[in-house]
Amino acid sequence: MSRRNLILIGIVILLLIVIGGGYLYLQQSNSARTAAATRQTAILTRGELDATVSGAGNITAPQQTNLSFGTGGVPITKINVGVGDSVKAGDVLAEEDSAQLQRQLQEAKTNLASAQAKLDDLKAPPTAQDLAIAQAQVNSAQASYDSAVAKLAALKAPPAGIDVQAARAQLASAQATYDAAVAKAGLSSDQIAVARASYEKARIALEAAQAAYDRIAWKDNAPSSAEATTLQSATIDFASAQASLNLAMTDINDSAVKSAEASLATAKSNLDTLLKGATADELAAQQAAVDSANQALMTAKQNLQTVQEGATQADLLAAQAAVETAQSALDQAQRALDQSKIIAPFDGTVATVTGVVGQTATAGTTVITIVNTGDLETQISLSEVDVSQVKPGQDVQLSFDALGGRSFPGQVLSVSPLGTITQGVVNYNVNIGLTNPDPAILPGMTAQANIIIAQRPDALIAPNRAIRTQGNRRMITLLHEGQEIPLYVQTGLVNDTSTEIVSATMASTGQQVQLEEGDTVVLNTTTTTTGANRGPGGAGPGGFFFGRAP
Repeated sequence: MSRRNLILIGIVILLLIVIGGGYLYLQQSNSARTAAATRQTAILTRGELDATVSGAGNITAPQQTNLSFGTGGVPITKINVGVGDSVKAGDVLAEEDSAQLQRQLQEAKTNLASAQAKLDDLKAPPTAQDLAIAQAQVNSAQASYDSAVAKLAALKAPPAGIDVQAARAQLASAQATYDAAVAKAGLSSDQIAVARASYEKARIALEAAQAAYDRIAWKDNAPSSAEATTLQSATIDFASAQASLNLAMTDINDSAVKSAEASLATAKSNLDTLLKGATADELAAQQAAVDSANQALMTAKQNLQTVQEGATQADLLAAQAAVETAQSALDQAQRALDQSKIIAPFDGTVATVTGVVGQTATAGTTVITIVNTGDLETQISLSEVDVSQVKPGQDVQLSFDALGGRSFPGQVLSVSPLGTITQGVVNYNVNIGLTNPDPAILPGMTAQANIIIAQRPDALIAPNRAIRTQGNRRMITLLHEGQEIPLYVQTGLVNDTSTEIVSATMASTGQQVQLEEGDTVVLNTTTTTTGANRGPGGAGPGGFFFGRAP
């Protein structure tokens, strides 16, 4: 083949290589432009970043109570509130009939006042008047006792000769006066004496027959006994003798005779009494009078000693116990009266009213329910990983689907130290309170709680979808002048959507890259990061800045 043909062939081959290379370049450029057009990107931003852990729970009102009357069996007289009414602590919400309880309270007050007065009297020193009265009582009791003893001694002593002579003289004088009065009236004294003697004899026989019958009166055959016959006969004889005496005395109408007869009877009775002495019954009665007077004297002396010495310790203790018992009864009566009213224990809103006026109250049955909607809480459950970062006092954002996703501030109140294990997973309860409850928030609503565990006021923020992991390192792809540049990054705070970028280095060379707000990063089609790392992490700093002055 000639040289010229060889040159032509070479030129043709070179042209083919150039054309093929150009075509390949165009294809690669088109592929790159197509890839650039289909990839998703995001812009790095700078601002405040909150690291949060979250959970959901229902709103509750810690201050919610069912109110009832403490006493029952009486009608309800007043219901002062309705559902939805706002009440203050101490407001009287309902009342029942308390007339009987008020009477019991007044009686308890009176009893306490009486017991207290007695205690005060025992504690007070005796007055001169108290001592004088007690001494006068002793003197009076002593005089009564001495008189009773003297009378008993007189009854036991035999009659004195001079007394007998005086009694006989009085009888003789009365007899003479009587005889003179009868003689003057023209009536034989012998006839009257015979009639009187018969009367006295019949009276004595009757008394003896009565005594004999009384001794066997308990027997069944007493009415038919000889004693009963004797008693009947003696009764007839006495009636006959009395009639004879009355008949003999019929003609005696002169007042002088009657007066003389009475004096004569008295003189005879005095002489008989003096000669016979006191009977056993009289002695027994007088001895009883002496014993009674002696007991009264001892009591009066004891009372004087008590007044002089004052109350004993036992008396004071007993009186103090009586006061305490009366005070306890008063407190109980006051509580019972208080329980006849339903009083609001705290500020709140009436949730239910089940009682009506006129209804008979039942102790312990709910009549009114109130709830404090100004103090609302919710409880969420967090895993052991998340709860370790939660502490009381941390701020919380609470959102409600029922209120269109509106958000309200809250605060962590407490973290339970005891976990609950469910299928191997340990969860802990966290109580969260609403800082400024809105009237639209009602108990029972579901709240989504985001607890702010950390904050960065000026963080460089990347979407979580821009972060991926490689081993134990994190990476991000920077889009710079159309080129995708893989970088290792050190991350800071992380929440459900965003991650703080602390620093970045070239994955290929280790050079430090200064990322800034507005830089474009490539988003991953799937997120490979997790929420477990909520603090600093990633690669350490390098020695150079990519694309910018160090």
